[in-house]
Amino acid sequence: MGEDVTSALQERGVRVTPQRAHVLRMLLESGDHLTADEIWERTKGALPGLELSTVYRTLDALREAGLVVESRLPEGPRIFEARVGQHSHFLCDVCGRIFHLPSRVDASLVETLEESAEEFEVREVRVVAVGLCGSCARSTRANP
Repeated sequence: MGEDVTSALQERGVRVTPQRAHVLRMLLESGDHLTADEIWERTKGALPGLELSTVYRTLDALREAGLVVESRLPEGPRIFEARVGQHSHFLCDVCGRIFHLPSRVDASLVETLEESAEEFEVREVRVVAVGLCGSCARSTRANP
C-alpha cells in the first residue's frame, strides 16, 4: 500500500511527505469518517512530534488534490474520508455512526434538481439524512 499511496500523491501533483503519505494511508485503510482530531490521535504515535495544525494542512492538501473528501454533519465538526466523488450520508442520532446512502440516491437527486432548476448545473449536492440506523431502531422497538 505504501507505493500506491506515494503514486497517488505523485499523480495528483502533491509533494510526498511522511505526514501526507501516512494520513492518506490511514484514511484508506480505515474506511472511516474521521475528524482531524481523530486522525491526529491515530497518527501521532507513528509520527512523533506531529502537530494537529500539520494534520489540518495535510488534510487540506489531500482534499484539494481530490484524494479525500471533507463533509460537515449537522452541528458537528468537519469529517474526512478517503472516498471521493459525490455521495451523501446517513447519520444515526442515537449511536452517532455514519453510513453512505446508495449512489442512486445522489444521482436521482441531482437529476431532479437539474430538471426543476432552469439553466442551473448542479456541481455538488451535500445531503445528510439524520435518523436511526437499523440496529438502534431495533433496540428502540425492543425497549420502548
